[in-house]
Amino acid sequence: MPTVSTSDSVVEYFVTGTGTGLALVHGTGGDAAGYEHLLEKFNDRRTVITPNYSGSGATKDAGDPLTLELLTEQVVAAVEDSPAEGPIDLVGWSLGAVVAAKVAAERPELVRNLVLLTGWASLDERQRIFFDLWHRLDQLDHDAFGRFLQLHGWTDEQLNAMGAKGVEEAVSGGIPAGIGRQIALNLTTDITDLLPKITAPTLVIGAKHDRMVPVKHSRELHEAINGSVYAELDAGHFALYEKADELAELINEFIHREAAPSAA
Repeated sequence: MPTVSTSDSVVEYFVTGTGTGLALVHGTGGDAAGYEHLLEKFNDRRTVITPNYSGSGATKDAGDPLTLELLTEQVVAAVEDSPAEGPIDLVGWSLGAVVAAKVAAERPELVRNLVLLTGWASLDERQRIFFDLWHRLDQLDHDAFGRFLQLHGWTDEQLNAMGAKGVEEAVSGGIPAGIGRQIALNLTTDITDLLPKITAPTLVIGAKHDRMVPVKHSRELHEAINGSVYAELDAGHFALYEKADELAELINEFIHREAAPSAA
């Protein structure tokens, strides 16, 4: 896999397909591999770039507390180092949506279309308490924390279909050791002031049954980004997997839409 160096890190990323660039940015505790099941839905018409930011994959840095500035720099470096020609389509999930929004606000020339899946702008008290509990559980018992994530990431319907065996199989896949640094970053994020600066056409996607980042946060993102389009999936926070086909259809319809005809 290719890597690219930034001011203080070496970023691992993956590339597949041809055409206009499409970068897929993972969330807290995720990695580039989390998008593998979607690649074939995009790479026939897009050069798909999946970076690992600090705390995931083989990306290396100095080990200091994470900042949005660092993660933004890493995503931009991977995009610019890839063979894709800009501007690109940029998709972010969860913390990745926060990072993607910051990229779009600060590097408008780089982003052709923006898609934000189950993200947030700032934390309310409920969300702050929830992420703090993540942090504490991860420090106390990493495996138990993994089960906690499964319990809150899926809808009840999906959990019942998976059963205890399915949950254990999901947990056995492991959680990146660097998730603690990513959770700590979650607790400090606030991109409220950046949202009015986003000029790229934007699709915000919420998940109706999201227990990790309640859907009101997606609705607030939509309200704060001028001209954005909103869609909602009948899923939990793991909509990326639970509603993969429906999600891919939404993204493809948005990034491949025809531009409205100009007035005579």
